[in-house]
Amino acid sequence: MSDMNVTGTVGMGSQQQFFVRNTNMNGFQGGVWNYVVVGSNGAPGSHCSNAGGTPMTNIAETPAIVEKPYIVADGQSYKLMRPKVEFNKVGPTKNWENADEIDFSNVYVASDKDTAAVINAKLEEGLHLLF
Repeated sequence: MSDMNVTGTVGMGSQQQFFVRNTNMNGFQGGVWNYVVVGSNGAPGSHCSNAGGTPMTNIAETPAIVEKPYIVADGQSYKLMRPKVEFNKVGPTKNWENADEIDFSNVYVASDKDTAAVINAKLEEGLHLLF
């Protein structure tokens, strides 16, 4: 689970392994063992199960992360947004404008009919690629 706002408690049930990154939550309960939480608010601190409870590794900040690209439509055109690197991130993304804007004239949208040769040629032309 990553880059999310959870308004309730994250209930783990019988989950045995779980990874949470840059998420706000109002608590964390249940689970069996082997959880890693990075840069998230509302999760318990690190501990091993010798003292009871769920084994948890909690790292306070995500040292460096680049979120996934996304597409913006303004009613007249589309833009590909490529987020920039964020350092020491805690919680989910707050500023989606922290991205490079790429006009779709510089983007090739590949399909399942494209061969590797076609895709490589588009990359050699300097185009960005979407699948």
